[in-house]
Amino acid sequence: MDENININESADINNTSDNNFSQISENDPTKTNSKKHGWIQIFAFVVLFIGLIVLYILHFQNNKSSNPLQNSITGENPLMLTVNNDSIIKYFTLAELLTKDLQTEAEKYHQDLQSKQATLEEKYKNYQANLQKNILTQTQIQNAEKQLQQEAGSLQGLQEQYTQILAMKEMSVQKEITDSIINATQRVNKAKYNADYVLATSTGSAIIYANKVYDITDEVIKELNDTYKKSSN
Repeated sequence: MDENININESADINNTSDNNFSQISENDPTKTNSKKHGWIQIFAFVVLFIGLIVLYILHFQNNKSSNPLQNSITGENPLMLTVNNDSIIKYFTLAELLTKDLQTEAEKYHQDLQSKQATLEEKYKNYQANLQKNILTQTQIQNAEKQLQQEAGSLQGLQEQYTQILAMKEMSVQKEITDSIINATQRVNKAKYNADYVLATSTGSAIIYANKVYDITDEVIKELNDTYKKSSN
């Protein structure tokens, strides 16, 4: 480079010397290596830049494919989540306890009705046996039939009463479970997803298919059981 500057400053040097010097400069290994080094730097920079772009694209695609739910959260389209009611009722501790209590009470009423019905059937058999033996007067027959009818009516009324009690309790249990599921789902959604819709799926529901990526059932079950543990302590 210094030699080239000297050539420009020495305008009075003859053309022959200039041409000879130019030829020497062009054949100078230092200058040739400098040019090669410059092109290598440019090429390396381009390769590095392209590599960074490829890595960025791959990273973005991996993130998008590995967690589509998270990508949906930041998207412009409305986010829709699902919960499976069958699984929730199966693994929700309070729902299991309430269901067992309801079954226990239903079994108690069933056994009581069976006992009273067996007693009534025994009385009716005795009445039939005495009637066949012809040992009852007309008044006794009338009184026995009247008593049997009253007891049968009372048994039927008791059965209807038990049925009504169980129906009301079942409605109360279902409401408590449903309210718990709704509240827990709202807490999970508000804390993590802020979805526009949360749909409930179950056996026989109108939803035929729901992508598991958008299913937050396990999170809702955990929230339900954690809340129940806190309230029962």
